[in-house]
Amino acid sequence: MKLWYKALLADIVFVVALYFVLQDLNWRTSYAASPHDACGGLCTYAPSFAYGLFTRTFTMSGNGVSLASPATVDWVQIIVVLLLLVNGWCLYVVLKERKPESPIIPPS
Repeated sequence: MKLWYKALLADIVFVVALYFVLQDLNWRTSYAASPHDACGGLCTYAPSFAYGLFTRTFTMSGNGVSLASPATVDWVQIIVVLLLLVNGWCLYVVLKERKPESPIIPPS
């Protein structure tokens, strides 16, 4: 299988995985921002994320309460780094295997 087919297949897999990770993050923030049944629909929280190197912390603040999750793996950063590594490696292989053009020698 040609290298660019493999790179394209890897890119498709990474983009689909990134789509689902972002959908999950969107669901979490929309759920946290919605009114909750525990307090008769009156409790609302302001969700936010704090990012570190390959880590993420989810916090919800509101109604005098602040809830924070432990630091978890940030899959968005990991998928983007993997995407860059795969495409960088493929570019390196293509450039390494490229034959230099022979110089044109004018007739004497």
